[in-house]
Amino acid sequence: MTGNAAVVLRKPDDVLRLIDSGRIRPKNPVLVKIVALGSIFVDGWDLSSFGLGTVQITSEFNLTNSGISLHSLPFISTVILIGAMVGGLFGGYLTDRVGRTKMLMITLFLLVGATVLSATAPNPELFCLWRFLMGVGVGLDVPVALAFVAEYSAISNKGRNVTMAQVMSTSAAAVAFFAIIPFHFMGIGDQLWRWSIGLGAVPALIVLVLRFIYTAESPMWAAKYEGLDKAAEILRKNYGLEVTVEEDGGRAAQQKERFRPGSLLALFRSPYTARTVLVSILVVCQAAQYYAISLYTPKIFDELFPGDIIVVLVLSGAVNVIGAIGALGCVAGTQRLGLRRLGLIGFSITAGCLAIISGAFHLLAASISVILIALFSAAHNFGAGYVGTAMGTLSYPTAIRGIGGGYTQAITRVGGIIGAFAFPVLLDAQGMRFTIGAIVLAPLVAIAALLLIRWDPVGKDVEEHGDEDTTAPTTVGADRAPTNSN
Repeated sequence: MTGNAAVVLRKPDDVLRLIDSGRIRPKNPVLVKIVALGSIFVDGWDLSSFGLGTVQITSEFNLTNSGISLHSLPFISTVILIGAMVGGLFGGYLTDRVGRTKMLMITLFLLVGATVLSATAPNPELFCLWRFLMGVGVGLDVPVALAFVAEYSAISNKGRNVTMAQVMSTSAAAVAFFAIIPFHFMGIGDQLWRWSIGLGAVPALIVLVLRFIYTAESPMWAAKYEGLDKAAEILRKNYGLEVTVEEDGGRAAQQKERFRPGSLLALFRSPYTARTVLVSILVVCQAAQYYAISLYTPKIFDELFPGDIIVVLVLSGAVNVIGAIGALGCVAGTQRLGLRRLGLIGFSITAGCLAIISGAFHLLAASISVILIALFSAAHNFGAGYVGTAMGTLSYPTAIRGIGGGYTQAITRVGGIIGAFAFPVLLDAQGMRFTIGAIVLAPLVAIAALLLIRWDPVGKDVEEHGDEDTTAPTTVGADRAPTNSN
């Protein structure tokens, strides 16, 4: 159903079924993804910039590699994650409460301001404050961005479209590493980290302008919370449909159809308990390995190629390009293989890479270590990196999707805090080999969880079948709507 086809809306579920069926698509589906997921690009840029700057930041602020204080690199590394955890908990509720569009705008203002202030911070105290606020912005934004994309997508494409976030994040990291190389040749020197972080404000501003011009509310959310008339208005504007509202039983009946935002406890009630447990384990494990390895990739390369910043930048950028290719594989394989299989493949390869690097770190040639780290990045982005996050968005219906996404982001940061804090502490105390070996536990736990809890939301209509057994084996693609490019 495209163009000016006419539809009749009688209840909120009509809107959900219409979009989920794939019979309609927005006028600019690519723009919808770019506008919503642009903040994921900003987040990826910031994380890579901080990873690049850890050596210079440590030197400028005279940081230690242990302890919990404003002068500790492990603590400063986790401040943004603590902020994101706080933002995720509140962001999920606010996403369901005030709507997708308002949150998309508010969070970008916060991200732009915090990015600039972080880059110009004169001392570690202010740097920590701005990094915390940056984290709050990320935590607020990611749940709404993923919910927004999911609610503009048909069931046949929800998984594929949501996992595009991983492509955005990894591509941003690659761009950030390569973009900063000219500034090194300009003689920036020890201030390179400030330029790297500060340049992140440029894509943030671009996304902010695009959101201001093009963003419209999710029709699914509008149908639930603002009524059919508002949902019909959005469908007319963004989908080019002729829409007629014929309410069953008048306005009072429509009010009864609306849902109040759900509570966090709803995620742990039947039928969502097993889904939430699986999501929690997956995101903690993937974040632990990501923030330990990917965040500190420049630091690892600096140990392999000491004193050669250009080699570190080029290799870090190249590894993230390979990671982006892996993320594209995730997007391409989501609907075909499902998130569960992607996770099993990705975590298995990352576990193997980490085990080899740890077991023979001092025996491997530097080039072999680089190849293994690149393979780790590809596998992480192919199957480990966004499987849990995507499940956290796709496993819940519209009424609690924001809460689910917010919880997922908050618990993700727990794993991130473990990885970001533990890596420099263990590295300083035990060395690189032991540190990487300890991280192998993360993918192994994730694999065990995927084998025990056989849930996969790809191809599932969670709006209509939310009471199904979450532990039952999943047939990917069952009851799938016709495919389109939405």
